Amino acid sequence: MSEIVQNVKFPLDDDGFFRRECPLCGKEFKVLFKKEELADLTYIDSDSYMLDTQETSELADLNEYLKAEYFCPYCSQKSAVDKYWTQEQVAYINVFLENIMAQIINKNLINPMKKSFGKAKSEPISIQFTGNELNQKEPWISPEVNDMDIFELPCCDRKIKVKDDWLDTIYCFFCGFPYLK
Repeated sequence: MSEIVQNVKFPLDDDGFFRRECPLCGKEFKVLFKKEELADLTYIDSDSYMLDTQETSELADLNEYLKAEYFCPYCSQKSAVDKYWTQEQVAYINVFLENIMAQIINKNLINPMKKSFGKAKSEPISIQFTGNELNQKEPWISPEVNDMDIFELPCCDRKIKVKDDWLDTIYCFFCGFPYLK
């Protein structure tokens, strides 16, 4: 199996925060990730189906990262790191995956079949293949807006952003510690 690597870049707001959405309550918030954490997020969802091609040490680190659960700042429910995608981010990632599939199908199925069958010959029984290459889409995602209030998380020495009008308890995304706003 060959490895397919695709860089997926996501917009950050002016402060470097990355938008997330709770898979349970559906509320959006932002997290200030470290550079390597952002790289892991894009790597996991862009080509995690190719994990068996990775070196054992990389695979162990990745599996450990995938097992980690994080807390929604609003409802405090835990979910795996790869469950916090917004609907727009999922659609964006899917365009990359669809383009990879189109490339594979075009290269390994459509083009070879055109060459193999070509045009029908004048034999009594002939097969003709007519097919067009699959088109690829241009990936696009909305630029990140500068919304929400920054909230310091002293428990983990990190920062998140929550809705401006949120007045209830805020939970640390990393450890779940509750804070009154």
